Amino acid sequence: MKTSVLKLNWIFVLLIGLFIASCTDSTDSTTTDDAATFAEETVSRNLTDGKIGRGGCYELVFPVTVDFPDGAESVEVNSYEEMIAAIKAWRESTSATRKERPTIAFPFQVVNQDGEIITVENETQVRELHAACGKIKHDGGPNGHGNHGEQVACFTIDYPYTVILPDSTEYTLNSSDDLAGLKEALKAWKKDNPRVKARPELKFPITVTMTDGTSVTVNSREELKALKDSCE
Repeated sequence: MKTSVLKLNWIFVLLIGLFIASCTDSTDSTTTDDAATFAEETVSRNLTDGKIGRGGCYELVFPVTVDFPDGAESVEVNSYEEMIAAIKAWRESTSATRKERPTIAFPFQVVNQDGEIITVENETQVRELHAACGKIKHDGGPNGHGNHGEQVACFTIDYPYTVILPDSTEYTLNSSDDLAGLKEALKAWKKDNPRVKARPELKFPITVTMTDGTSVTVNSREELKALKDSCE
């Protein structure tokens, strides 16, 4: 009888050990599919907070910088695809938990439906974006975006495009390299006009690239709003 009980105990211990090993393997190891899903979810979460992208009121102005939570070097990206790829590569190479997610570094810029460019400096302003957007329809499930990272965007603005500063000065961007100069110009203007709430605006027409790769010319803020509405 004792022999039978001992055998059962050893079998129980063995099964427990196999179960723990299985859980450890599934938690610690990151497959390519896991990393891709993680990257897409992370981009979606970053955008949902400020109602940016598909189903939201704003679109990102690229390039933006991605910060990683484990001290890894930040990465500048020029599109949603590059953002997803950078986060996926980081996830595959790190032992960080799934709760530790990369974020878009401050400051970054978004364009609203009126063609105004908004500089976002901190989390408080992210919440303000969310509140200003109001209650809108979402097509992409509980997070308000699609199930895949490539579906979170509505469009990206093509170069070249021109921004009209609040003092009517026009600043043309021919590539992402010019964005730093625009940010400096906006910073200088804001410093000289701290009480003025006017925002820089896109000069129409602009050309944008949709997520399916098609190119669309937008001739006015009314057309821009209609385009954003079509992405909800």
